[in-house]
Amino acid sequence: MRFAPDDFIVEELPLYEPSRVGTHTYFAIRKRNLSTLEAINQIARALQVNSRNFGYAGLKDKQAVTTQVLSVEGVPPEQVLKLELPKIEILWAERHTHKLRVGHLRGNRFEITLRDVSQTALPVIEKNMAQLATDGVPNRFGAQRFGNKHDSHLIGKALMKGEWEEALHYVLSDETTQFSELAKRIERAKVQGSLEKAVACIPHRLRKLYLSAYQASLFNCVLEKRMPNLRQLWDGDIAMKHSNGAPFLIENASVEQPRADAFEISPSGPIFGYKMRQPTREAHTLEVELLDTEGVKFEAFRKVAGIRLPGTRRPLRMQMELHQVKSVDMGLRLRFTLPAGGYATVVLEELKDYLVD
Repeated sequence: MRFAPDDFIVEELPLYEPSRVGTHTYFAIRKRNLSTLEAINQIARALQVNSRNFGYAGLKDKQAVTTQVLSVEGVPPEQVLKLELPKIEILWAERHTHKLRVGHLRGNRFEITLRDVSQTALPVIEKNMAQLATDGVPNRFGAQRFGNKHDSHLIGKALMKGEWEEALHYVLSDETTQFSELAKRIERAKVQGSLEKAVACIPHRLRKLYLSAYQASLFNCVLEKRMPNLRQLWDGDIAMKHSNGAPFLIENASVEQPRADAFEISPSGPIFGYKMRQPTREAHTLEVELLDTEGVKFEAFRKVAGIRLPGTRRPLRMQMELHQVKSVDMGLRLRFTLPAGGYATVVLEELKDYLVD
């Protein structure tokens, strides 16, 4: 499903306000038709600062109008406020004591306009959105998590299994890589006879991105196996509290199920890693069998392609705060808030039977 930028509006909800003291500058941007990393690279060039000095709480969609907070070290707020860049507006800038880190946000507020949707669909979409707000939205990773060619997880899988040649094939087949300096470095390393050194030419950030995409794809596999009853607890589940994200073992599902029905807790799925808390019984069997099918050893997450993957747990469903379902010219408008890490496109997937593309 494609959108014009003005039809997909995202506002990041910060976890905290800047302290107004310190060597880092927090600043809010409104960007249009730019990815977060593209925006950071533009700003870095304008400020003549290395892009590694920037922090962000989350990556925002490219084909959208999005508002988010970034941080940069060693640049005063006044200098940031003077920037004038295409597709980027600086909204405010204040000092803070530390770099902004991934995940440091409360959530995101979305306003999405769906074009060419029949007005007769309004009642059924209202009903389904209300049901999602009550029961929760499947907390799967959206398609954008897997890159423009939807193959980032395949590269991650090849890295995880030590299939260096296959991983390099995917990377070099990317049009943005084919004639780049990275491609030249990889080819030189291959000529020298070391595929592992060629893989090491891939920037650390990209290797980590590919591996985390593979972790996300494994989580999605577990989630699909638990559909459609994502509120249903199993004996041996690792449940998570929605109030603070704390995980705990479910010894007796029937005792804890009322808390899940009240949306206080939810069963979780694996972001596989060597420190990840593992479930027991049926939930453990499901996760072990998935890795066996993939041909991946649990121990492999300890270090792969120079990167350690500690892992974590992720709730199988997420809470959605519904603000509005409204009829507009040529379509419908949805306004809702999702917690950090939630994908609005997943909400739309749950409505796809009622939408006309």
